[in-house]
Amino acid sequence: MLNNLVNRHDADRLLRKVRKLELDPVLHKLRVRGGERVVQHWSQVDPSLTEWWAIPEVIKRWNLLMTGDADVSFPEYVAAKHFAPRTDLRGLSLGCGTGGNELLWARTGAFSLLEGVDVAPDRIDFATRAAAENGLADVLRFRVTDVNRMTSDGERFDVLLGLQSLHHFDQLDETLPRLAQLIEPGGMFVIDEFVGPTRFQWTDAQLDAANRLLAQLPQERRRLADGRIKRRVVRPSRLSMVLDDPSEAVDAAALLPGLRRHFEVVEERPYGGTVLHIAFSGIAHNFRDGSAETRALLERCFALEDAVLSEVGHDFVAMVCRVR
Repeated sequence: MLNNLVNRHDADRLLRKVRKLELDPVLHKLRVRGGERVVQHWSQVDPSLTEWWAIPEVIKRWNLLMTGDADVSFPEYVAAKHFAPRTDLRGLSLGCGTGGNELLWARTGAFSLLEGVDVAPDRIDFATRAAAENGLADVLRFRVTDVNRMTSDGERFDVLLGLQSLHHFDQLDETLPRLAQLIEPGGMFVIDEFVGPTRFQWTDAQLDAANRLLAQLPQERRRLADGRIKRRVVRPSRLSMVLDDPSEAVDAAALLPGLRRHFEVVEERPYGGTVLHIAFSGIAHNFRDGSAETRALLERCFALEDAVLSEVGHDFVAMVCRVR
C-alpha cells in the first residue's frame, strides 16, 4: 500500500496495543519528532537478548566469516594484521552506544586513546561506567557530541571506527567525505556495518528464505518474549520504521557503494545476516543455552543462509579502508 508506507501489520500492532491499553507510547512517538525521537529511542541501555547478536554461536560464525577463525574476533584480527606493531593509536568510534564494541577494541592493546561518541547521554553514562569497571578508563573515554562539531573543530584520529552506526547516517555523499576529515593522513577507517535494504524493506527473496527457515524451527524455538509465536517474517512499513527510529537504516542500501566510492578499500569481508538477522529477530533468546540440540539446529540454519547468499547477497560487511 503506497509503496509500503503503511501495511496491514501496522493495524495488527496497533490493535494489540489497544487490547493491552498501551496507546500512550504510540501517541508519544507521534508527538516527538526528529532528532529528539532518535535520542529517546537510543536511551535504552539494557542489552537485548532477543536479537541474533545475543547467540554465542552466531558470534563465532561472524568471526569465521570475518577473520577465517571462529575463535578470533574482528578487533583482534585487525589489530594483528593492520595495526601492529602500533600500540599508541588514537581512535574515534562513531555512535558508540553503551560501549560494548569499544571495550573489545580497547582490549587489543593497539590504542593509547579510544574515544566513543554518541547522541544519547544515558548510553554515554553507561559506557563510561563500563570502561571504569573493566579497568580501561585510562584508554577508553566517552562523550556526547556530533560529528559535525568535531569536523568543525578540526579533530583528527589515526583510526575511525564505524561499528553498526553508519547505517544511521543519511546524505552519505556529503557525510562520508566529512568523516574522512576526521582521519589523519595514512590513517584507517574500520567498518562493521549493516548494508542491507534501506528502512529494512526486505527483498522478496530474503523474506522467502527467512520464512522457510522459520517453518523448519520447532514452535518452542519461535516463542517471542511476550509469549506469542513468531509465524513469519514481514516487511515493516516505512511509517513504522520512522515512528520507531527516524535514523534506522535511513539510507543503508547506499552505504556500501558510498564507502567504495569515497575510500580505498584495503579489505572487505561480508558476513551474511541477510536471512539469519531477520529470522532470529525477537526469538534469539531461545538459542542461547549452548546445548548440543541447539548447536545442531543452528548449524542447519547457518547452512540454509549459506545456500542462498549467492542469490540474496550479504546484509553485513566488515571493512578496512583508507582515505583516497
